[in-house]
Amino acid sequence: MKISAVPGIVDHNAAPGSPSTTGGTTHRIDVHTVVSEVEAAGFVLDERSDLLRNIDDDYEKTVFDPTTRGVTDRFVLRFHKPE
Repeated sequence: MKISAVPGIVDHNAAPGSPSTTGGTTHRIDVHTVVSEVEAAGFVLDERSDLLRNIDDDYEKTVFDPTTRGVTDRFVLRFHKPE
C-alpha cells in the first residue's frame, strides 16, 4: 500500500495583488501568491474551499488586531504532487 502526503494550506487572505511582504506586516498573503509558489514547486492545486471566508474582513489590519482576531478572511487549499 502506497501512502502519499496531501499538503493543505490554511492562511489569512491579503488584498488581491498584495506583495508577499504583507506576510511580515499584517501576517496575510494573497492566495494567488501561495498557489503560484506551491505550483512552481511541482504541486497541483486539487481544491480550494470558501469555508473560512469573511468578506467583511479589513485586509489592512493585522491578523492579531483585537477586532479581526479569529474572524479573518482565510483560504483553504489542497494540493497533490503528480507521480
